[in-house]
Amino acid sequence: MASSERGIVGWLALGLLLDGPASGYDLWHRAERSVAHFWPVTKSALYAELPRLEDRGLASSTEVSQRNYPDKRIYAATEAGRAAFVDWLTSVELAERPRHPQQLLLFFAAHAPAAHTQRLLAGWRRQAEQVRENCRQILFAKGIQPDGRQVPVPADPRLLTALFGMRRSEADLAFLDEIAATFRATGDARPDPSDTRVRAADS
Repeated sequence: MASSERGIVGWLALGLLLDGPASGYDLWHRAERSVAHFWPVTKSALYAELPRLEDRGLASSTEVSQRNYPDKRIYAATEAGRAAFVDWLTSVELAERPRHPQQLLLFFAAHAPAAHTQRLLAGWRRQAEQVRENCRQILFAKGIQPDGRQVPVPADPRLLTALFGMRRSEADLAFLDEIAATFRATGDARPDPSDTRVRAADS
């Protein structure tokens, strides 16, 4: 599997199987509670990778009968799959620059109505607040008090992703507070030319 978008989903599915056998449905819920917070994946994409993993010998599957429900297929990582995942994890280079749609839209905000820009910023704020709260709850559930700047750094690398998400959302919110006065609530959507930060950015 190459390190393309689809290939990454395959490795993601394999990595989640290392936590234990699961059906496609269970694996998707496992992703929703963990990696989907920072690497969104659709249910259909995850389902599609499971038979591919089996075809490559990286996973095996067993048909399990269920009373009053359709039979389901349970997938498990093989030893070859575990070894392949470690090889991928220690060799892959995710060098692609991350895309940030809010920054793209903000870059061209001068061509948009002011109301649209305000909606963009409000939506950005809501998203950042939601991410911050989700990450806070993950840390809190593990006994880590996430409020304040002196949050104990968790030893579990998985919890570090929650701490990173919280800090990044806090940075987004701080930025949104900083530029709140730059855009007028009504009228043209262009930044206020009297704002020194705008002039500094253009220089």
